Amino acid sequence: MKMTRVLTPLAIAVAAMVSAQQAAADWWSDGDFVVRVGASWVDPDNSDNNLRFDENWIKEDFDLDSDTTWNISGAWLPVEHWGVELMYIGDTSSDMELQRLRTGDVVYDIDNYDVGSFDASYSNLFLNWYPLSRDCMGQPYVGIGVNYTDFSDESFSRRFNDLLIDNDIIVDDASVGLGHSWGFTGQIGVDFRFGRESAFLVNAAVLYIDADTDFNIYYKDAQSLDPNVTRRISVSDVDYSPWVFNLGVGYSF
Repeated sequence: MKMTRVLTPLAIAVAAMVSAQQAAADWWSDGDFVVRVGASWVDPDNSDNNLRFDENWIKEDFDLDSDTTWNISGAWLPVEHWGVELMYIGDTSSDMELQRLRTGDVVYDIDNYDVGSFDASYSNLFLNWYPLSRDCMGQPYVGIGVNYTDFSDESFSRRFNDLLIDNDIIVDDASVGLGHSWGFTGQIGVDFRFGRESAFLVNAAVLYIDADTDFNIYYKDAQSLDPNVTRRISVSDVDYSPWVFNLGVGYSF
């Protein structure tokens, strides 16, 4: 009797463990992995006054260059119609070209004056929804997630620094820094397989990245009583938010 009381719950526990292991194995085997590589065209927000030197009385209109770079991503589809995707988009380089400068009601037109440049890279984590079954050759998807944009290699052009120094505005070269950004991101894309049994596919996707940054200028004022003190001008919430167009190839397993 004592043996029965011991073996019965033990048998139940073993059976439960076997069932759970089998269910986990089935759940895992139902999942698909997709790896993609490709090219990205990144077009940052160019709306008026997004990028500016000062919050108060002076406004500048900049043109930020678009750029083409590379991307790599990996997606895991643990259950039907849902997946998690991690994507990295490599460095893009944007020139800051001054178009016009406004002081009060006075507007000075400047034709593509080279002010400086900076680089940006993008890391994205998506939750994707796939409306069709996995055996379809074409698989559209919609995703929403979080983005981290890292700005680097910020600098003013030699021409712009020389202009400020020659006009006794700054003592020596000014520098610029852009803060990193956390924001939301969304995408619409499609995978198209070369055949129903093929593991290879082509991919196209459109992304929107919500990226705001702080624009910081560090300089020594030539007109101040103490020109050796480094000063800072900061403009917060500069809207950089780019549209991204991806085209690439992938492999599923």
